[in-house]
Amino acid sequence: MKHEPQAQSPAAPKTLGEIGRAGAGDADASGADGAEAGGPSGATARGGAVLRALRARPFGVPAAPVAPTLWRTTIQWILAAVIATALAWLTYSREGWIPFLSGADLAIHEFGHLLTMWAPPLLCSLAGSFLQVAAPLGLAAYFWWRRDWFAVIVLVAWAAESLNNVSVYVGDAQRMVLSLFGDDGSGAGHDWHNILGALGWLGATDQLANVVRTASIILFVVALGLAALGFARARRA
Repeated sequence: MKHEPQAQSPAAPKTLGEIGRAGAGDADASGADGAEAGGPSGATARGGAVLRALRARPFGVPAAPVAPTLWRTTIQWILAAVIATALAWLTYSREGWIPFLSGADLAIHEFGHLLTMWAPPLLCSLAGSFLQVAAPLGLAAYFWWRRDWFAVIVLVAWAAESLNNVSVYVGDAQRMVLSLFGDDGSGAGHDWHNILGALGWLGATDQLANVVRTASIILFVVALGLAALGFARARRA
């Protein structure tokens, strides 16, 4: 006996939510298949995008859009150059001592000794001069990352002043006529006399002092160069 085929009832229409979920599932499946098929190239593309983002703003911190203002385009560069020039003039006209700022250098210098009291005497003696220059340079690096150019220029100029202060200290290693903090008059606490004496370089005191002083001048030139370059770029933009 021949059976007549039964007519099938039409499928019920899907809701918009079901259609959206189905489309998302298909897209996920196709994306997974594509990742499996071209895994290395996909990973490379993603890695390149991450590197480009990090170059644009380190550590993934998004760069906020900066509106051009009179401060950003003009004032900060001129003021930074004026401060750097004034610091340079005070630095080389006062034998390396500037009120307040040199006091801050001294405080950081002594803190460097405190941090390395556990270390060998040579390292402890060197730590004071190292930290008083490294501190402003480290802050300058931080503000470079923050894109605060005014702070960068002022801090580089501060490091230049501090480096000249160190050059005066180095130049006194043989003569030992400077009044030193906490010294009993014997010169036993003169860092650079002890450092160069331990290394056998006391005879090269003046040459080493000139090298450090030249590095200080170079840092001042860098600070002024950053101000000039930033001003020129801001005016072009």
